Amino acid sequence: MKKFKYLLIMFLALTVSVSCSDDDDDINTDLVGTWEMSESEDGYEYSVLITFKDNGTGTIVAVETFDGEIDSDSEAFTWGTDGNKLTIVIDGGEETATYVILGNKLTITDGNGVSIFTKV
Repeated sequence: MKKFKYLLIMFLALTVSVSCSDDDDDINTDLVGTWEMSESEDGYEYSVLITFKDNGTGTIVAVETFDGEIDSDSEAFTWGTDGNKLTIVIDGGEETATYVILGNKLTITDGNGVSIFTKV
């Protein structure tokens, strides 16, 4: 489970970077819904489901499978947008990243890299 929590933290670090936001955050309804990212390599699989609700709340669920053993974790968050900036507040920390939606693909970019999600 420690490995899973480490991976969840690393995922969040890859998808968002710490920043301050304006108090004028809005809700971009294009983000509302559930988005999935999954990868597998050498018997290790993980998937992340992010659900953005229209009331500015959401959940992130990460599932890790390795050698037939499954670990999962879920966290609630609040969110807002300002232009192409997405701000998520999770566990008392505020994270901000740039995002783009093209069709059913959500691309989140920060200083650590790019994560691409598909709307489900």
